[in-house]
Order: sequence, then structure tokens, then C-alpha cells
Amino acid sequence: MIGGMNLPSRQVWSTYGRWKALSSLKQPHQASRFIQQRVCFSCSSRFSHNPDRQARENRVQLPDTPCRTRFAPSPTGYLHLGSLRTALFNYLLARATGGQFVLRIEDTDQSRLVPDAESKLFEDLKWAGLSWDEGPDVNGPFGPYRQSERLPLYHQHAAQLVAEGKAYRCFCTPEALEEHKRVAIAAGQPTLYPWTCSYISPAESEERAHNGEKFAIRFRSSATPTAVRDIVYNHFRKKEVEDDYIIIKRDGFPTYHFANVVDDKHMEITHVIRGAEWLISTPKHVELYNAFGWTPPQFGHLGLLVDVNRQKLSKRHSGVSMAWYQDHGILPQTLLNFVALLGWRGRGAVAGGAKRKSGDVMSLDDMVDIFNLKFSKGDIIVSLSKLSFLQTQHLKLLPETLPTNPSLAADLKTRHINPFMDFLSSVDSLRSRSRSPDIPESLGLHLLGDRIANPRIFSAPYVAELVQIILGSQPTTPTTTPTTTNNNNNNSNTDEVIPTTRQQLTTPTAFYPLRYLYWSPSPSALRSSLVTSHINIDSITLHNQPCSLSDAIDYLVSEVSTISEEDWTKENISLFLAERKEAVGFEESGVPRRNTWKVCRWAVLAGEEGLTVPLSMEVLGKEEAIGRLEQAGEVAREVMREDDGGGDMFTTAAVGEAVVVDGGKAVEGVEAGEVAAAETTWTAVLPDVDDVIS
Repeated sequence: MIGGMNLPSRQVWSTYGRWKALSSLKQPHQASRFIQQRVCFSCSSRFSHNPDRQARENRVQLPDTPCRTRFAPSPTGYLHLGSLRTALFNYLLARATGGQFVLRIEDTDQSRLVPDAESKLFEDLKWAGLSWDEGPDVNGPFGPYRQSERLPLYHQHAAQLVAEGKAYRCFCTPEALEEHKRVAIAAGQPTLYPWTCSYISPAESEERAHNGEKFAIRFRSSATPTAVRDIVYNHFRKKEVEDDYIIIKRDGFPTYHFANVVDDKHMEITHVIRGAEWLISTPKHVELYNAFGWTPPQFGHLGLLVDVNRQKLSKRHSGVSMAWYQDHGILPQTLLNFVALLGWRGRGAVAGGAKRKSGDVMSLDDMVDIFNLKFSKGDIIVSLSKLSFLQTQHLKLLPETLPTNPSLAADLKTRHINPFMDFLSSVDSLRSRSRSPDIPESLGLHLLGDRIANPRIFSAPYVAELVQIILGSQPTTPTTTPTTTNNNNNNSNTDEVIPTTRQQLTTPTAFYPLRYLYWSPSPSALRSSLVTSHINIDSITLHNQPCSLSDAIDYLVSEVSTISEEDWTKENISLFLAERKEAVGFEESGVPRRNTWKVCRWAVLAGEEGLTVPLSMEVLGKEEAIGRLEQAGEVAREVMREDDGGGDMFTTAAVGEAVVVDGGKAVEGVEAGEVAAAETTWTAVLPDVDDVIS
């Protein structure tokens, strides 16, 4: 207890220390100054200037001048999650500062080139929405932009280092170097180059090279470790000195370490943002800059992407390749948004300190507007748990973003809309053989009426809504961290990420919410959906007065017919239904409800969920929508007549309507095949369609 106060032991000693310090000060002004400077020993940085904190803040702020950045992939494999992240952050830095983003192909490892990797790289970057100002396909003032086309430049600079004694020719054969490495490992010694050729005189080296003896060129590394300044890690220095590493190989091609330094200098690159796996090599690069007397660019190394076991993600992990996301229907803007969250911590604020209302949901333009260099240190666990959320949010924004993005619209048409239309055509071909006993009843062909002459759902004004249904109905994206997949193909230069399966016709789950915008619902569909729509036909009311379902439908027909063709829009239809939302009612679980909307959904779409009722009616057109209401009224009258006659209204429904089990619960009036699709989505509800068609 101090001064009558009960304090925890740690706080007692802290308070006692302050009291002793104050009591040792003889003058009051000294005590006052002490209190101002040491108000709280644990929080003193809040009241005093912190140089380290200020330095960190300065590092993450964008430069005032335009930045030139580059993405320099090697065509020895395909674009993956990590390389897309590198490209994105370099792109954002260039765009945010009004600079240039350069695409450079580093193809010096000729033995490992994959033939179509470069073209696929261009395709995937464009699919993701990234563009570049300079590159192999757009040229620019600092080309060529393939390293294999810049060999004379590398030879010129290597010769300069040799002439200045900063590099030397190495005539050691690969076999001799391997033997040295084997002996060093056996003896537990470092496998550094033994400097054999570093002692050769310039004259002898020149003569041996002139006589045609094959050689590589090694850089003469510094005798002391070189320090590196980094945007993310601040200061980095290795404990050991660098080896005398090769800068020009025996085949005349430069190594990555040498070529990227020469290219970055000659292309006037100001910032290099890349994965943290390159941090260990950066001292080599800085030594080369120093040897030439060049100023290095600013480096920023991003945390490694790892799985839940803290293992580095590789091409053998599912969910790493671009093909995985494209095949799963992930929107490009969703993927870029997801990638931006992998290690970038500056997304919460904009200029002036204002917070973003949309949180983690960002378009590419949003990222440019708020970009800074505030990156996370350390490994970054890749979890796909946020991918589903981001996909849902970007699907909602699709009606706003799609009209201004024709390339995205074309891609969605090719990847998703056309295959869906092909599926519908296949179902149409089966309907012509609907009497065949080979066709599974689970197809529910009896639920489909006449095909609409020109289904407007596939027309340009409704593409965004169509894609929302197609992609929104696809399987929920995995929420687990990507895991390694097996690949036994040892002859391939690349790793298979998505296993190849036999192509077969499968039922997309989007078929169900969209089928009645392609075909009209049959009377059987309307009968069976009365139960699934939970419409109690024995308790129908119109303006709070008891009536039949057919009378309620007739009222809606007479009312909706007053909307002209010119005013037949989702906005006007929505307003019309909102004004009459309580006109039609029925009991649900014994409680009277007023729900004109639900009756309209049943009559127009057989109760199928999907597009909103007003939008569905707009898509169908006035004539088709009113025709469906009239058909629903006739079905309602038939049902009432059968009910009055003492029969079961469902006994006359087509064969195939059944009570099935979904998760252990009975579900009435749902096709067994439909439940299978709902459980597994995109699964083979039509397993024998290939055989049926053939």
C-alpha cells in the first residue's frame, strides 16, 4: 500500500520508482519537467518524438515523384497467386504515383522454358485486369523487353567489370565444381567457390579465352557483408560474406542476379517490390550496383505466402494457379481484391485520415486511390475463407461494373454464359425424346412447358443478372487453406493443379433458378410448387375477404394489364406490386399473411427463387408474364374442382414428383435429382446423358 492506495505488486514497484525519482529532485520545476517527460514509463513515446516510428512512417508513404516499377516473370511456369500479388503491388505503386508499369520477360534459363508460358502469362494478366505501359507486346523506349534479346548489353557490362578487376573468368568445369561441392559436404565445410580462377592473371585469362576455352564470369564479392535498406524490413545484413557468384554462364546467358540489375538500371526502375524469398539475394544485387557506381532502386520484400502448416505455397498447391480460380468461376476483381489482402495493411485509410466504409471490398480503382507501402512482415497464411465473401460482394456490384468493362463481359460470355446455353440446348434435345424410358425421371422434363421464342435473359441488358445467378449458384468456394495435390507426371515441366476428369454433361445449379426464363412452367410445375411455395389455397383472401386462388389471380391479371408496354419495366412493376402487396393473403402456420409477391412468384415462376419478381416479369415481357398469370389461374381452378370432388390435387401431377430426403428431413414436391444437385451443386445430375444422346 502506498499513500493509502491498494495497488498490484508490479504497479507498486513502478509507482515506488516514480516516487523515489521525484523525491530526489530538489527543485519543483525539475519535478514538473520530469512529470512532463515521464508521465508514463510504458507510454512515453506518445509524449515525445520517436525517430524510429517516424522513419517507419516515412518508408510507407508514397513518393512525390512518379515511380517506375516492373513485373519480371520467368516463362518457366505459369502465373500463380504469389506472382500475381507481386504484379498487382508493382502495378498499384506505378498507377498511384502517375508512373509506369513495365512487363519484362526474364527468359535466361533456356533449359526450363515452357513453350506456351509467355502467351499464357499475357492472357492471365489481362484476364485479371492488369495492363502495362511497356513490354514485349507494346514496346517502349527501353526495349527490348525479353532478356534473351538483350545479351550484348550484359556482355558489355560484364566485360567492364572484368576489365576493372571486379569480376574474373572462371574456367572450372561443371564436373570439377560438383566434385569440390561433394568433398566440402563430406567434410562438413561450406560449399563456397574455392577462388581457384580468381588468382589467374588477366593476361593468362585473356589468352585462354582467346584460345576458345569455355568459361563463366564470376563477380568478385566484397570481403564484408553488404547492408540493404528495405521498405518492409528496414535494415538487412547477412552474417556471412557472399560467394564469388556467376554473373555470365558458360552458355553466354546472364544469371538472374546480373541481368535484373543491369535491366533495372537501364530501364530506370525506381522501386522493386517482390517476395521475401529474394531478400537473401538482395545483398548480391546491391554489391553489383555499388561496383558500377549506380544508385540501387528502393526494395520492398513481401511476406511469404504459406499454408496452414507454415509451408511455402508452391505450384503443387490447389488454389494457387490462375486456372483454379477461373475454373471455379471467381471474378477477376474478386481475385485481385483477395490478393491485395495478402500482406497489405494500408487499406483502411484514405487521404485525410478518413476511413473506408466498404472495408476490405475494393475495386482496382479503389486500390489505386488508397495505395501505400504499408506491408506486413513475416509469413502470410493463405486462407480462402474470405474468398466467398468477396465473390458475393463483387457479384452484387456486377451491374455497375460490367457495362464499363467489355473485356470482362466477353470473358464471362465465353467461360460461363455460352456453356450454360449449350446445356439448355442439350436439355431441349432430350425433351424431344421425353417418351424414351432411358431418360431419368429426375431430369424433371415434365416441369418444363413451351420454350420461349427469344429468351431475353441472354440479351445484353441482363448479362450482369444472368452471371450473378450462374456464378452465385456455383459451389461455395473452399474455405480451407490450399493444400498440396499429388502429381506423378515426372515428365512435365509444370505441376498439375486441377486434375483432369472425363468431360460429361452435368447439371449446373443455375439451371433451376433460370429454367423458367427459358421455358414456361408446365401445369405440373405449378401444381407441385403450390406446396413448396407454402401457399395455403384454403385460406386465400382478397382485400381481407375470403376468395379462391383463381379469383385472386384474376384480380392480378386485370390490374397488371393496365401497365402499358412502354412502362413495362422492373421499376414500374415493383411499384405496382408494392402498392398491392397486401391485396392477396393466406394463412401461414395458422397466421394470416398478406403476400401478393409470393403469389406472383408462384404464378410466374412456379415459385422458383432467382431473379426478383419484377425483374423476371420485365425479362419475360408483358405478354408472356400475363399469359403465365392466366395459366396459373386455370391451374388453380382445376385444383379447386378436384379438391371439391374429394380427390387429392397432387395425384394428377406427373410421375416423378416425390417426397425425398434432404439432410434427414422430408421435402415435399421436390425432384430427387434437384435435391442431389442442391446438395452437391454442379454435380452429375444427368449421369447418363452422354449415353442417352448417343
